[in-house]
Amino acid sequence: MRSLVGRRAGKAILGGGLGAAIALTVVVIFSTGVTWGAGASPSPVPPAPAPPAPPAPAAVPASAPRGIVLPSAGSIVVVRRSAGQDSLWSVDPVTKVAAQLVTLPFRPSSVEASPDGRRLAYLPSSVGPKVYVYDTKTGTLVSRSLAARGVKVVDSLTWLTKTKLLVAGKKTPGLAYYPFTDRLYTLSATTGASASYRGMPGTEPSASPTAARLVFVRFSKGGLVSSGSPLHWIIERLYRVKLAAGARPHLIGSAKYPGGLDIRRFNDPRLSPDGGWVISSTTGSDISVSYMVRSATTGKVRQRLNTTLAGRDATAWSNHGDRVAFWSMPPADDTTTMRLIVYTVASDTQKASPKVSGEAVTGFSWSSSDALLAYSARGLMSADDNAELWTIDPSSLALSSRVDLGKGSMPVFLP
Repeated sequence: MRSLVGRRAGKAILGGGLGAAIALTVVVIFSTGVTWGAGASPSPVPPAPAPPAPPAPAAVPASAPRGIVLPSAGSIVVVRRSAGQDSLWSVDPVTKVAAQLVTLPFRPSSVEASPDGRRLAYLPSSVGPKVYVYDTKTGTLVSRSLAARGVKVVDSLTWLTKTKLLVAGKKTPGLAYYPFTDRLYTLSATTGASASYRGMPGTEPSASPTAARLVFVRFSKGGLVSSGSPLHWIIERLYRVKLAAGARPHLIGSAKYPGGLDIRRFNDPRLSPDGGWVISSTTGSDISVSYMVRSATTGKVRQRLNTTLAGRDATAWSNHGDRVAFWSMPPADDTTTMRLIVYTVASDTQKASPKVSGEAVTGFSWSSSDALLAYSARGLMSADDNAELWTIDPSSLALSSRVDLGKGSMPVFLP
């Protein structure tokens, strides 16, 4: 998934079950090759007498180091912002009890979960070569960098395996709406080792490890739109390729349009878990968005939604790959409400919710059984890490099935 910082105007980018009565001491673990504890100091300080240890919370596994809170199975990990600081929290979708997991030394712009759900990779909103990985089993947060490869900016990523990321980045500073020089790199979440991925240019990768298939976008610049015009043609292409050595990319979509107008054709493609379908968004101006579901084999469009007045292209496939969730703000609606949409592949049908509050969805995530859909929504001009967390029944999308779980953004349902 691509970083959401630097996207078109109209998108405001940065403007479980623990008992509530139990006091928890949360130790922040952060690393750039070294694990740091909360309050680390460069000079030795005599240790203070240790206070009596509180009773260990039942929800924390016995194997967890003292002071570390781990998220429970089936909980939702979210980003919460308070007093100018972002942290990861675990929220129980049934009891609504929330627990702080770790303080973040950055403001995230997007998150991707590993295929087994153990590791969560976060792209920071600040421009740079780093990716942060949170391990839900150990409670550790580590940074992994592509600086050794000369990369100055990482702008999108996906998971190839349970421990390996595929990252897109470029060797020149600054964000680019059209990242012409982006290339693909592998990055180990456990060791930090990196390598060029087949020397392949591309951005916005999305992989299906189960289907051993990858889709990605590639940009190139054409000639001037017309004589005397400062605008160049932009050529945007969508490719699929097998995750096998020597496999060649196959073109499944191509578009040509004038640069400088914030137009995109295959924005942030997401491949279904079975590798059969791709959803992407098309922008016709800085406030217009439409979604397309197409075959990942032929590129033929299966479904299209053209009624979005404004939108941030947050989408998520169900774990079974038979449905995909996205959202819309139709022109007939007001700009303080939106609708959630679930598209079912087999029946080729869309189901839309009634109007729900919010100006933009900042993330979707399906429960392991696909029985619940979590989403986070922010208000007008709010930052993406300052949103409200909800769950809803994806089969009915009925307002009566919605549950407000408090503050939270960029949700990830854990297995």
